Amino acid sequence: MACQTTIFDYHTPIQKPLSHGTLKKRIFIRIGKLSLVNCFIEVFWFYGITFCGPLRSVLVFELSPSVLLVAIVSIFKGSSSTAKSRGLFFLVLGFLSLLLMDRDQKVVHSHDVTHSHHSGLNHLFYHLIAMFGMADHQGGVAILFLALLLRIGYDNSFRHLAVEIGGPKRLYSLVSATSALILTPISALLLAMKTSHIDSLIYFTVLLFVATIFVTVLDFYAENMCFQHVADPVMAAARWSPITMFICALSLAWLWYSRQGLEEHFITSGVIVSVIAFVLASISLTSSNAPKYRGGELIGMSDTGLPLFAYKEAFLQKTSRSLFLFFKDTLHEILANSDSRRIFWFLCVNLAFCGVEFLYGFWTNSLGLISDGFHMLFDCSALVMGLVASVMSRWPATRHFSYGYGRVEVLSGFINALFLCVIALFILIEALERLFDPPHINTDRLLFVAVSGLLVNLFGMYSFHGDGDHGHGHGHGHSHGGSSHGHSHSGNANMQGVFLHVLADTLGSVFVIISTLLIQWFGWVWVDPLCSSILSVLILGSVYPLLRSSVNTLLQDIPNDDEFEHHLCEALEVDGVKSYSKAHFWQLKSDLNVASVHIQAAPEANAQLIRHKVAAQLKAAGATQCSVQVEKEYFLQRIQQLCPSYRFDHKVVRGTTIVRERKSHGHSHNGHGHSNNGHGHSH
Repeated sequence: MACQTTIFDYHTPIQKPLSHGTLKKRIFIRIGKLSLVNCFIEVFWFYGITFCGPLRSVLVFELSPSVLLVAIVSIFKGSSSTAKSRGLFFLVLGFLSLLLMDRDQKVVHSHDVTHSHHSGLNHLFYHLIAMFGMADHQGGVAILFLALLLRIGYDNSFRHLAVEIGGPKRLYSLVSATSALILTPISALLLAMKTSHIDSLIYFTVLLFVATIFVTVLDFYAENMCFQHVADPVMAAARWSPITMFICALSLAWLWYSRQGLEEHFITSGVIVSVIAFVLASISLTSSNAPKYRGGELIGMSDTGLPLFAYKEAFLQKTSRSLFLFFKDTLHEILANSDSRRIFWFLCVNLAFCGVEFLYGFWTNSLGLISDGFHMLFDCSALVMGLVASVMSRWPATRHFSYGYGRVEVLSGFINALFLCVIALFILIEALERLFDPPHINTDRLLFVAVSGLLVNLFGMYSFHGDGDHGHGHGHGHSHGGSSHGHSHSGNANMQGVFLHVLADTLGSVFVIISTLLIQWFGWVWVDPLCSSILSVLILGSVYPLLRSSVNTLLQDIPNDDEFEHHLCEALEVDGVKSYSKAHFWQLKSDLNVASVHIQAAPEANAQLIRHKVAAQLKAAGATQCSVQVEKEYFLQRIQQLCPSYRFDHKVVRGTTIVRERKSHGHSHNGHGHSNNGHGHSH
């Protein structure tokens, strides 16, 4: 109240706010509302600086409302540039650092006892802080953040109202006067109740005058001068004003605390991180949104006289989406697919069970439950990787990834299989050591944890039961008048990896239940390492097919060599085909095989008909996408003339190969044989 009164006493004789004509009743009501909000902001600011000290109050409260408003808009409507996304990240990092990394010494654990002598608003604020279990400086940061949110609406209303009544100086005087009128009765009541006292009236008056001049009056006039002489005053003030105050406040605090040796509100690593994060956020969130020049820049002329242009950076600029929209679209994409939906629901169940184990473990101080909780958390990381791979594998092809992201599911299956192999080997080594020297095993709550984990994993087994036939290849061949049809199937490596994780956990829970019962009933402590060694062998045996198939796919091995060779030999029987070369067949993912071949045809042959028939043969071999290039004698001669150093690959010529019998589910076919020599099949 005294601060607002001092401001009013200073501004009234200079600005004379009531001498510029009468104001309408509607304007007075709006000024009253604005003054009431200003009172709340001032009260929150005073309590915030009391709880968390001057340095932390400057970091939070002096952050520009424009910066915070841009961050809020970026969350809900999406940011227009990557700079806004970076600024939002740094802003969140700064507040989290103050709340989680900042260990202020002024921490009161029992507010009800320590601050029971406070009354009125003091008791209310301390009670709210105690109710949320926060330290004093954390409560101060929360109060200052609330005041900062109020400043967003206050500044916006202040600018609009200042235009209507004749300028910001007149409005500031009227708001200060009205705020003083609102706070005067409250201050008089507090003084009458002796809840506040002043030790020295002269000392208090000097401090009040200095604080009012430097904190409010000079700040207002400096901002007003900035608005008159700076091209973009709002964003310029929003950027450089907080940065200047942050650096000055940190420097003064370091000098003050280092000389005085105070431990209350001292500088911590969390404060340093917050200063850096808030500075970067202020710079990023106040960057210009003006559209960049999207035209080309003339860099010269070509040999033929045509102008050459270079595209500028704006062509590569992309706009980021809202975080809410991103999570909403991602969740919709997850639930729209059967594989990702099953992983997601099992992940939710796993995380819930993991959280229950952590809570109950910390509550009962049970190391076994906490350890199993971390084990479940590791399983959740594998599920998250599988979920991400399942979503990414359905992303459309881009300019850089022309085949899309389908190979991600194979990579996920390989990593999961590799993790399981490493885990199984560690379990086997530890089990062999314990088998010869069995340690004492505490079975308290072990059976409960194992049964609970088994129930959760049985739910996972039920969810992924269709993915258990991993790594099996199925070839089908039937003879119909000299033509054959074959295809190969390979399971989804990502889903197989997730299934194997669930299978390993299920077997682990079963073996833990068996070993726990045998130890409790008969005292056979050697059963635990024996069951662990059996479990590791089972894991290795079940993972090996997936590991082998995923490695073969990543190395672009031919999925079914016999089928591909047979259909290539059948391609030579097509009318007009003389030979083939550069035959390639590889697997991108479980349901996408790619084949390509060069066909040398006779000059009079129909190239389109040959391409169609050979493509049909490749698709019969299991190719999802195939490329057939038909080459005739004129093409071969022309390419040799243009590039004499060009060398043709080895050709498999018609009439030099013999089709042999294909292996397919025990069906009997007429026997054929062939021998391999180099790239082709010849005798």
